Amino acid sequence: MTDPTHLDAPHPDDPHHDDALHDDAAPEHPAQHASRPPRRRGLAAATTAAALVVAGAVGYVAVDRLTSAPRTLACTTPSPASTLSSDLITAAPRPAMPAEPGSLPEDCWPSAFPGDTPTPTQAAPEPTAPPLVNAAGPDTTGVPAGVTLAAGAPGTFDEDGLVIEGQHIVGDVTLTGDGQVLRNSRVEGHVIVRGAGSTIEDAEVGALSVSGARSFTARRMEVFGSTGRDGVHITSGGDTRAADVVIEASWIHSPKVDPEAHYDGVQVRGVDRLTLRGNTIDLGTWAPEYNAAVFLEEANGGNVDVVVEGNVVNGGGYSVYVEGTNVSFVDNRFGRDSKWGLVYPEHDPFTAEGNIWADSGERAPLP
Repeated sequence: MTDPTHLDAPHPDDPHHDDALHDDAAPEHPAQHASRPPRRRGLAAATTAAALVVAGAVGYVAVDRLTSAPRTLACTTPSPASTLSSDLITAAPRPAMPAEPGSLPEDCWPSAFPGDTPTPTQAAPEPTAPPLVNAAGPDTTGVPAGVTLAAGAPGTFDEDGLVIEGQHIVGDVTLTGDGQVLRNSRVEGHVIVRGAGSTIEDAEVGALSVSGARSFTARRMEVFGSTGRDGVHITSGGDTRAADVVIEASWIHSPKVDPEAHYDGVQVRGVDRLTLRGNTIDLGTWAPEYNAAVFLEEANGGNVDVVVEGNVVNGGGYSVYVEGTNVSFVDNRFGRDSKWGLVYPEHDPFTAEGNIWADSGERAPLP
């Protein structure tokens, strides 16, 4: 993938994106995960968010008690370099400062107040990136700390109302019944959901396919990568249309690709009413096998009523491809690891509001 005018975008006829290939591949046993104890790894969400703050001098911030507007203070403290990447490097936290001007250190008086006119010796305050306090990451997704897992078996499960809980499964899992639950478990492989009303929560999976499922929800899920597969693949097929799908507060990261891959963090090929909310979809530094963080492809009847809201999105040739009807991207925060830009230029009309760069807080150039 070297030419932005001729991308390695998935195509309905591409065998990598064939629905049968996604749903029916043989189980795999990623050795790299076999000895890893299931737990929530890493730091709290607030410090995960700090990883997205750019390097440089970070000013203390006080609040004007009359206007509630921020005031940038003259004293600064260095902040280590950080990038939005799958290892979520942590920057030093900003030290707390008192809000009353009279209690500030002598070398830390406000350099600008609301309404002040900048002079040649008084620079206007720099924009400050909003804190990513709700960014999903290693401490907020997957199997909670302290949960002990028992060995479980892979396979196809068709019992309605089945609950799979507290299991470590090496291999693929297919859920075909209605109202099934996968909770507090780790699956070293591919999870396929085909029934109605099923849920995945507080679980870790290599990859997830939602194949014609209805009323499906995944929350606080970690998708840690499965070789040759997208992170999350949502598709309609045959007589069954995927509908009312919600993926929220989940962490999709660390693509594992083969040389022929066109990896997407979330790939959608036909859905009615999809919500992606509060997720971190992080491909990391670009590689030729990476296509997009969020790919909405015109296939299997199209994508209708899609809301992508409050996510952290990073990486890909382009981070976003948009084909669908009534699609909106609202209040998302973007990293800068995409190769050519945020949105593939040949896209369907969509609504974009409140989308910003994660490092600066400035408006991200979605149409």
